[in-house]
Amino acid sequence: MRNNAFFAPDAYLASLYKKRLATPFAQVNTAEQAQAACDGVRKSLRDLLALNIIDGQCAALEPTTLKTAKRKGYTEKRLILKICDDWNMLLYLLIPETPNAAGVVALSGHGYGARQTLRLDRRGNYRIFNFFDNYQKNFAAVLAQQGCTVAIPELIAFGEARLQKDRHKPFYNSSCYAVTSALHLCGTSTAALRVYQAVRCLDFLEKQASVDPLRLGCMGISGGGLISLLTACIDERVSRAVVSGYISTFETSILARWHCADNYIHGLLGVGEPADIAAAIAPRKLSIESGRRDPLFPIDGAAEAHANIQRIYECLGAKDNLIIDVFNGRHQISGKKSFRFFSE
Repeated sequence: MRNNAFFAPDAYLASLYKKRLATPFAQVNTAEQAQAACDGVRKSLRDLLALNIIDGQCAALEPTTLKTAKRKGYTEKRLILKICDDWNMLLYLLIPETPNAAGVVALSGHGYGARQTLRLDRRGNYRIFNFFDNYQKNFAAVLAQQGCTVAIPELIAFGEARLQKDRHKPFYNSSCYAVTSALHLCGTSTAALRVYQAVRCLDFLEKQASVDPLRLGCMGISGGGLISLLTACIDERVSRAVVSGYISTFETSILARWHCADNYIHGLLGVGEPADIAAAIAPRKLSIESGRRDPLFPIDGAAEAHANIQRIYECLGAKDNLIIDVFNGRHQISGKKSFRFFSE
């Protein structure tokens, strides 16, 4: 009599993972090889995300202003941007008092959407946060106070961009599972549409009078860290990127425990690990934050990823453009290095 484990698919899945995983930097030893591998990863990722086939894209970005508020050190605007037929994106734009600023796309993680990066509650008022609410540390507001022009899109399936059927639920509940399932049937992913949102924010930022178009960047944590990573890889207008609470290996993170459906992108193993996508950002500036006690993206996998990214940055003679902040914290923004990263 065979035991119950005999028919479990664990071994097959582990074998399939190894067979399907691309290793674009495995044989890289020179700067020329590294650059070729970076170009290959970017092309593979662009092809996989296929932003060019997103239906009904709107070329013009003509904002409608819903509300303007004066904050300490910056002006906050709540805008509507029509980015596709039948898709209106909510966008917060933070304009600092200093001119010719860096333009940063701030990408929220799971919680209640863009407002969680701004210390705003569901009604748009300032509020006191507990740890869960404040793991993102109001990073968009902090960047604006430090002189950056910041665009914060309401990412699809979060906050006010949830499905109508979910709007009555507590505001920290997302629509990720239903949206991701629907998009898989259509041949795309939640991540692809969020990257498209981030790219349109870059389009918008580079036309703002308060922004230096040569100083565009992005920053995100957790699910927002994934979008910051993917956007920075495929869009070379991004001169600086921060990825917080995401860089690890697939085996130690999203395949090791339950994660939200929006983390899974069909065919992504064919591009490589998160470290490969991060390395393909080289030689542009990249800042990575990893908490030593992060249970979602454990430090052992993060350390392995860090080493692989460092090797490629060093190979390209750009080791000073890679900043790694390993801090004594959980799944949260650190800010020790990232908060001044864009204004340096």
